[in-house]
Amino acid sequence: MKTLFTSLAACLLVMSFAGVSFAFELPDNYTGDVTGLEFYPSGAKFIFTVKPNEDNTFEAILPGAFRADSVRLINPEAVKGNIKVENRSRTRWIPEGLQELNNQAEVQAKIIDELTAKKTALEQTLEFLNRSNPEKSKPEELLKFIREAQELRLSTENELADIKIQINREKEKLTMLRNELTSRRPKGETNYLVVSGKAAKPVTFEAFTASAAWRPGYIMNLDSTTGNIDVKMYIRASQKTGLDYDGRMTLHTKTPDESITTPELRALTVGIKPKEREIASVGNASYSRNNMMYRSARKEAGMAADRAMPMMMAELDEDTMIEEEPEAIEEITTVSETLSDRSLNINGLITGDGRESEFEVIRKEALILKSSPDIVLIPEQRNNAWIIANMADDNEHLIPGDCELRVDNNASGKIYLKEYGEGQRKIPFGYIEQITIKKESLVGKTGVSWFSGVQTSGYKLAITNGTNESRLITVRDRLPIPTDEKIKLEVKRIEPAQKEKDAENRYSWEVEVPAGGTVNIIVDYTLSYPSGEELRYGTK
Repeated sequence: MKTLFTSLAACLLVMSFAGVSFAFELPDNYTGDVTGLEFYPSGAKFIFTVKPNEDNTFEAILPGAFRADSVRLINPEAVKGNIKVENRSRTRWIPEGLQELNNQAEVQAKIIDELTAKKTALEQTLEFLNRSNPEKSKPEELLKFIREAQELRLSTENELADIKIQINREKEKLTMLRNELTSRRPKGETNYLVVSGKAAKPVTFEAFTASAAWRPGYIMNLDSTTGNIDVKMYIRASQKTGLDYDGRMTLHTKTPDESITTPELRALTVGIKPKEREIASVGNASYSRNNMMYRSARKEAGMAADRAMPMMMAELDEDTMIEEEPEAIEEITTVSETLSDRSLNINGLITGDGRESEFEVIRKEALILKSSPDIVLIPEQRNNAWIIANMADDNEHLIPGDCELRVDNNASGKIYLKEYGEGQRKIPFGYIEQITIKKESLVGKTGVSWFSGVQTSGYKLAITNGTNESRLITVRDRLPIPTDEKIKLEVKRIEPAQKEKDAENRYSWEVEVPAGGTVNIIVDYTLSYPSGEELRYGTK
């Protein structure tokens, strides 16, 4: 018997150690020594530094949001042999930043469970009342029982109805909490990476995650008198690795390419197309042997090309492997530019739970862009004027992003700034409600003779300046372009004369309109065309 108890105790001891060993397979803490962070438009590269143990071994544990194939040594000379990167499974991980939200969801689920239990008890009470069959010897006892049962049923049903409403409300709260928790959970929360090896000194390596992004934002204030644009830049960044980072980070405008191939222009050939012989038809569609074979061959060739696509990874420059002294943290944002990338360096805290962090870009000198503002009226599009900034050529080029616009410190709208050359040459800063234009038709007349029809047409443009200053205003309008040689356009009168006119009959005027005043532009023209025909207008 003693031997049996001894064997049983030894067995329990082995089982308890196995459980402890299994618990160590689920890391509570990840490697938090993040020494650098580089953001890309989609993704981020974290830089970790790990100190070796006394036996010259090291082990870094990373959340599952990092790709195992992206782990790369920055100082390979510090490592003895090769490093080992393992991808292991674990139970779902709740980062410290989400623990409070997770606790709220658990409390909310407990409230629902308690209400559900109470609802079940009330339903059982009603079921008991439905099954009860009283046996009373005296009528007055039976009547008393019925009244008490009715009161109990009524109160139970009312309480049950209230609880059902309360359960639905609490479930809505729980759904909201769980949705927020799901949206902020780190990616790859059911696995983690273990990076290990041997080293004689601290090991620095990088790992890439796709669960990160950043975007710029701007606030631009246009001085309508001088044309100067005061620009404030903000950075909005988020990442869902579960690791918080506080320090210096670099923001890149281009994500590194993972596969690069040499550009090649293949020769173009031309030959006689084989005649196709119809071999089958279904309804209005016919099929031939050649086009069926061609589609099949092209599909197979495409699949073969996909299988044989070379993956040429860019090699790491040995000069970047040298350990450098950590740079001093500065508040000033620095901007650098290469042929393939523009980058900014900023300081700040960014949490790993997906919440968006916003940083103001602080520069040594204020960013002022030069422009010449135009007030433009186009009656074919709207009755109010645009204010458009014509940007100078020597301005600093901005990274594309969302922009909040202001004119003389008053909000005027929002736009998205495109790449330079597309959207940063002319920037519309909004509308001026006090400057308007009204297009009125002159008295028109249509006449018909034996040989031709003549349409006399024209209009008046009334430009009104409702501001308290005289304004130089650009007005743009158009006359029809005859698309048939039988149609003749004759301009009778344009007052005042236009400043510009292009080949497509688009006219431009510059008029000085006094404060509170109105200036008119008169355009008079005729169209001649064959008798019996009808004019049709369109755009191109």
